[in-house]
Amino acid sequence: MKDLDTKMEETTSTPWDQWFEMLTAFKAEKGHCLVPHNYKTPEGYFLWYWVQKMCRDKARGELSEDQIERLNSLEFVWDLHDLPWEKGFAALQAYKAEYGNCLVPDGYVTKDNYPLGLWAWKQRYFDGNYPRDKYHRLAELGYVWDLREYAWDCMYAALEAYQKEYGDCLVPEGYMVEGGVDLSMWVTKQRLDLAHNYLTQAKLSKLNRLGFCWATADDLPHVLFVPGDNSKKSNVSTSSGPL
Repeated sequence: MKDLDTKMEETTSTPWDQWFEMLTAFKAEKGHCLVPHNYKTPEGYFLWYWVQKMCRDKARGELSEDQIERLNSLEFVWDLHDLPWEKGFAALQAYKAEYGNCLVPDGYVTKDNYPLGLWAWKQRYFDGNYPRDKYHRLAELGYVWDLREYAWDCMYAALEAYQKEYGDCLVPEGYMVEGGVDLSMWVTKQRLDLAHNYLTQAKLSKLNRLGFCWATADDLPHVLFVPGDNSKKSNVSTSSGPL
């Protein structure tokens, strides 16, 4: 087992390019440069100590422009205070690569026991202005800042697809869409939201563009309600008239 002095000595006695190659290999395997404290390369080197040295050397002006550019090409993290955030971001990148989205469940924990669900939740409740560079990196990755708006947009897209297929927005009760969600219940909620002045003008306009039917069969007698042909609307789990 190498002692601390030996590990520190290796950071200066081993050629810089050799260390860089080991870091490049780590990045290729892990997708980031956040080397764990106890990580040992296949060659037997403790890479974390060299990474820390690079941060210190740059702060002291002891790295060449070429070395800085090469490390930047690996998305090297210079600010040690950013390490916790970068670790979370790297975990989110891995999640996106595996599942195709950034919708991490609240209690989700990665295979290496990182609480990614908690980290993802905390980003939405950042105290103060979110750092612009981090905001853009999350946005480019597809991070969802407002889950309620995202859910509404998903259901609107489902209604839009329904309208294109059937020619109307008269969704039968129990009509299920992708993810096992009842579209008819969402349609009913839009009517309730309008009645209680919860529906924004922007959402109202979008629904009206689809020809959304705000009247129902239970409305006042003077409201004319003409149901559509639901016989081909095959996602219906229970038989009923349109909502």
